[in-house]
Amino acid sequence: MSIYTVPALTAVDFALTPHTVPDLTPAGQALSVYSVPALSAVDFALSAWSLPTYPYVGWELLPGGFPTQFSGLRYFSGSVKELCLVAVADAPSGAQWRIQKGGTTYAVYLVDTTDPNASGVRLQTAAGVKAARLKT
Repeated sequence: MSIYTVPALTAVDFALTPHTVPDLTPAGQALSVYSVPALSAVDFALSAWSLPTYPYVGWELLPGGFPTQFSGLRYFSGSVKELCLVAVADAPSGAQWRIQKGGTTYAVYLVDTTDPNASGVRLQTAAGVKAARLKT
């Protein structure tokens, strides 16, 4: 096995290569003074627009969603369940089942018996049998 010997460095190894400075004149011409184009009234003319209309897809977003529900009317059917009480003005039009509690009159929210939130409490109205809605 032989021992590696580092070669000797000579002046040739460090010889400098001459370089010339690049000419910046073309870049200087490209960066000449920029003048802003004049704006006219045509550039700021307003165009008429309208609110977009969306197709009806079977549902709609209501401003406040479902009316505010109040607590206070419960019934027992295997477990305690609470019925949906709303302000009289928020109840659906037609027959209303009203309850007065603490000096305030509320309406029990009535729905069709097939509604997913329908309770077991039924009420006969002129429009047929309705169910009291469960509080959600």
